[in-house]
Amino acid sequence: MTVGTARADTDAPVVAVLTLSPALDLTVDVGELTLGRSHRVAPAAEVLGGKGVNVARVLAALGVPVVALGPVAREHWPEEASGEAGHSSVLTWDLTPTSAPLRRSIAVVEDSGRATLVNESGHPHTGEVWEAVRAGVRARLTEQGLRVLVISGSTPPDCPDDLVPGLIASAHAAGVEVVVDTSGPALLAAVRAGADWVKPNDDEIAALFARDGRPDRASAAGDLLADAGRLVDAGAGHVLLSLGEAGMVLIDDQGPRLRARLDETLHGNPTGAGDAAVAALAWVLSERPPTEPVEGPTGQAPAALPADPAAGSAPRSRTGTVGRLGEDEVRDILTRAVAVSAAAVLMPQAGQIPENWRDLRARVLTEDATTKRSGDRS
Repeated sequence: MTVGTARADTDAPVVAVLTLSPALDLTVDVGELTLGRSHRVAPAAEVLGGKGVNVARVLAALGVPVVALGPVAREHWPEEASGEAGHSSVLTWDLTPTSAPLRRSIAVVEDSGRATLVNESGHPHTGEVWEAVRAGVRARLTEQGLRVLVISGSTPPDCPDDLVPGLIASAHAAGVEVVVDTSGPALLAAVRAGADWVKPNDDEIAALFARDGRPDRASAAGDLLADAGRLVDAGAGHVLLSLGEAGMVLIDDQGPRLRARLDETLHGNPTGAGDAAVAALAWVLSERPPTEPVEGPTGQAPAALPADPAAGSAPRSRTGTVGRLGEDEVRDILTRAVAVSAAAVLMPQAGQIPENWRDLRARVLTEDATTKRSGDRS
């Protein structure tokens, strides 16, 4: 059952979501977690997850036709993912079989809403599996009606270095916009490859622009916005920066455009909030008119982020698909992202939103992106 009215008139996917490191998500509810003590809890809720899978589930809940891709051992496939491509309502499963075990992601959620995550690293896959993943995504990119490719989550240690940049290039060649939600070196690779959108959070930005594991300056809101702007200078089209309870900011080549936040902090399970925001962004992008395919690089060498990202880099021309956003588009993206993200907090597991999520849209406040708020880090 869907909880939105996005686009249920056709089953053809308009968004493809690739999860490079799917996981078995276990959510454990506990009144209060005390380190070093034993806790007795109710049986953990288990579901096939990983950030991209969560994105796909939220898109399906919004009524957006979506296909979920990624390497998963058959024993962990959802019941509806039978055969080579499973289909259920607006969510299609097109998973790549692998013999690698499924990693586990354990979320311990307290009554206060504080969540502690313990994430196993991904297990290695064979080269044949990665080539099958690559071929599967490229095949989807050729389908009529596909508008957006989302690449979300961590990358296993054996993931080919050229996989994400190559898929970004293939998507642009097909006129498909690309959203990447990852961190560390994988985020830098996506930026250098010209991803249309990246969605880091404040901790990921602070870690990215750090020396010897420590930020080279205080992670104040202004510094975070400046660092996000460096990602645009280095090749990303837009940055949707999550500041936690302080909201989200959209940054592009014009600088910080706007900040949006909910009028009041909601308490619950925050583990799927970021994935829900990515789903909302992909939803908006899927409604945009088709873009013209890009026939590869323009010949201008991309300005790479140096080994020390904080040193900055020169701006360059992009070869992505997204045109400049108008003020109404910026406001729409941020309003939907904040509302859907906040709604996800109210659900017991990541990848879910309540049916009345639209009620939260009226509670989203927008303001100048550089406005200092009490929730900002300083």
